[in-house]
Amino acid sequence: MRDEEQARRGAGEVAPLPSWAVWTGALGWWLADAFVAVSQVRILQRLGEAKAPEEELWRMSLTSSLLWVPITVLCLRLSERVPLGRRGGARALVAHGAALLGVLFGRAAFVMLTQDLVGWYERMPSVPDLLAQSVANNLLPFVLLTAGAHALGLARRAHVRQRRADQLQAQLAEARLQALASQLRPHFLFNALNAVASLVHVDPDGAERMLARLGDLLRQSLESHGRQEVTLREELAALTPYLDIEQIRFGPRLQVAWSLAPDVMEARVPFLALQPLVENAIRHGLAPRAEPGRIEITAEREGTVLRLSVRDDGMGPPPEGPVRVGGVGLSNLRARLVTLYGPRAGLELRRGTPRGAVAELRVPLDDIHEGERVAA
Repeated sequence: MRDEEQARRGAGEVAPLPSWAVWTGALGWWLADAFVAVSQVRILQRLGEAKAPEEELWRMSLTSSLLWVPITVLCLRLSERVPLGRRGGARALVAHGAALLGVLFGRAAFVMLTQDLVGWYERMPSVPDLLAQSVANNLLPFVLLTAGAHALGLARRAHVRQRRADQLQAQLAEARLQALASQLRPHFLFNALNAVASLVHVDPDGAERMLARLGDLLRQSLESHGRQEVTLREELAALTPYLDIEQIRFGPRLQVAWSLAPDVMEARVPFLALQPLVENAIRHGLAPRAEPGRIEITAEREGTVLRLSVRDDGMGPPPEGPVRVGGVGLSNLRARLVTLYGPRAGLELRRGTPRGAVAELRVPLDDIHEGERVAA
């Protein structure tokens, strides 16, 4: 449920504050302001520095303060929807400028219309003087409210950014552990070492290459340098030792075909995104049967999306019922996609045609760097 909510909002968004909290907070703040204002005037009255009837004092203070409640909500909502910043700065300036003019003219009109009811002035000033007074009284509070709303938004985005970064680190660590656990699985190691033993006398160079690839595989599982994303070229380099070992293990039973578009090789993908897909295809699609099998790994651009697919012609999902969503490795990959890209990325498992299974991974192609994406 939490992942779905995050996906709905998108990776770079912060959920708006709930309306009840905004209105309650604004009402409480401005009621306190009215109480403080009345208290200050009463102190001056005791000192003989001011004179105002008690009822009139409360009426004016409460009316003026409560009028700021919807304005405060307006400032908060505007800062959430059109924050002042580098992106969309002109649009944000227009929106906040229009809101400021609305507040200045609106409060002046309100004073004019409620003069007889509230008694703001002993004698109503002219319209230009009333507007000048509105600017003097309301400009600074509006600017401070807008600045406070933006400061609150920045603090909330910083909190979300830190929480997302922590979450990504935890997910990456789990992915690394899953990959390492997969490679240290006794069955995998036994078969890998058995393949080495069978090559020692007939193909010493091949046995040496096999041991080197096994070392590469374990080293790459431990060395991510904390990066959540790598280029597709680096991801394929990390996958190659695993596939080399599996091809030596399976021999002619496993064929691997690559179809990689040159223009996507530098695209960024989550680190260790392909290995669980390939491992899933080998373990559940090809290993259970004796016939030769084939895995096709495809990478291509589709508009603004990078589409990676791992297709096998193995056992495939059962013909009846929904396709399983996958094990721990694929669940972890889905969670990382949600955290990194929100609804712009996805992972789908489906039946292959005419048989086998297809795992399709879609990630956005854009110019946002990893740090900016986490910070968004």
